[in-house]
Amino acid sequence: MVGWVKIYRKLTDWEWYNDSHMVHLFIHLLLMANTEDNEWKGVMIKRGQLVTGRKSLSRDTGIPERTVRTCLSRLE
Repeated sequence: MVGWVKIYRKLTDWEWYNDSHMVHLFIHLLLMANTEDNEWKGVMIKRGQLVTGRKSLSRDTGIPERTVRTCLSRLE
């Protein structure tokens, strides 16, 4: 993987900043998002989007699946 992600210091003002699972998942999603438009199984996945699921996010981050579900609903 090549490139970088800019994160503003104001992230510390975010209401969920003190929840380490939320911050970990949020940064993981930022890092895994597409950097350019791609096609996946006939569906266009645009820049900034990604295809994933709770189980794979749990496996990749070490966060329990139930917690991933809660974090995703909060991020929504």
